[in-house]
Amino acid sequence: MKKRAVITGMICMALAGCGGYRVLRVEVLKPAALALPVEGVILFADRGIVHEGDTLHAGELEEILGVTRDDLVEHLFLGLQEGLQRGEGERTVERTGERERSLVADSVVPPPLAPDEARAIAGEGKAAYLLTVDYCKFRRDRGNRVELDDNTLVRVYDAASGALLDTLTSGRLAATERLTAEDYSGSIRAFFYQKGWSLAGYLAPAWVPEERRIYTGRGLLDLGAYLLDNGHEARAMETWRAALRRGTSRAARAAVNVAWLLEREGEFEEAARLLDATLERAEGARVRASLLAYIRSRAAALKQRHEDSEQLTNQLNNIPHGEF
Repeated sequence: MKKRAVITGMICMALAGCGGYRVLRVEVLKPAALALPVEGVILFADRGIVHEGDTLHAGELEEILGVTRDDLVEHLFLGLQEGLQRGEGERTVERTGERERSLVADSVVPPPLAPDEARAIAGEGKAAYLLTVDYCKFRRDRGNRVELDDNTLVRVYDAASGALLDTLTSGRLAATERLTAEDYSGSIRAFFYQKGWSLAGYLAPAWVPEERRIYTGRGLLDLGAYLLDNGHEARAMETWRAALRRGTSRAARAAVNVAWLLEREGEFEEAARLLDATLERAEGARVRASLLAYIRSRAAALKQRHEDSEQLTNQLNNIPHGEF
């Protein structure tokens, strides 16, 4: 399968030296780390576990910002929901009812649910998977600033068997200033929404925004860009390939453009080989270090896309590819 990279917009950037480049806003389909089948309902359950030192438990974050733990779990759910809707395949996520809160010591890491517990929460409904939020933690730091330590623990279970499939923890966001409702309440909610969106990309193939460059400059580089802008992709490819035979610096910029067109066609290996050869020719030549660094990064990314191809094909076609 050839992966797609969809152009969603294009802007002009500042010129660099005698030439410059434009930045393309693209979306790239990425495989999921834990691929759930294309069809199936994911049941989202908050276990209601709260740590004693949690700032939210003490009411501090709600008092200062008007933000509650329920707000943040809800935004985690909304991000997951929209992320799955905008990903590939037909997946839905539904919430269970509220569960009774339980208070535990700060040092306690809630154990996974036993299989019979997971099955009981999932019930006999249509859910294929159960996703539990085991905790979200907050606290103040020693400088009496509110510190957001999301430390969210999420687990995924097979609904039919109750078997644990995976455990995920998120990172940490610490505020360097005092938090106020005006400045931070929206950003904290948005932070958890983005966590939910990232979780969706972990569970299912997702379109991820990225950037690509089109290098411009006098002669063939500008001509190729003009042709591409006007829908003449094949002629743009011919023009930029001709530029590969010019001076090393111009050839390096042309190689980036040709690699982009190859990537659009799913020819990841060929594009990576072209950039590797460009780096070899540029060794010892007068080529900007920033350009060489970009070429190296693109070559590595293209090799990764090639490695991901089979996994992504299997996920899109719901073909098993090993145990979780």
